[in-house]
Amino acid sequence: MGEVVLRGYRWIIVAPGRRGGRPVVKGTRVSVDDILEMLAAGYSPREVSEELEIPVEAVYEALRLASEALRRAKVVAEITG
Repeated sequence: MGEVVLRGYRWIIVAPGRRGGRPVVKGTRVSVDDILEMLAAGYSPREVSEELEIPVEAVYEALRLASEALRRAKVVAEITG
């Protein structure tokens, strides 16, 4: 089975056997979580794009994918006190 472009995305794919099946930027081994980690560390989308040699549009798609995944996630909180 080859790589699968995620519906509604141009740059984000899933390729079995590449980066453990995690979503990556098309034509690279750069995973969505690699992008998110750099953004969380304070890099701008442009800096991430330049550092990882990927289109800035792919950085924004990674953010959109993360946002959509979080929207679908059920968070269970434990109350301590």
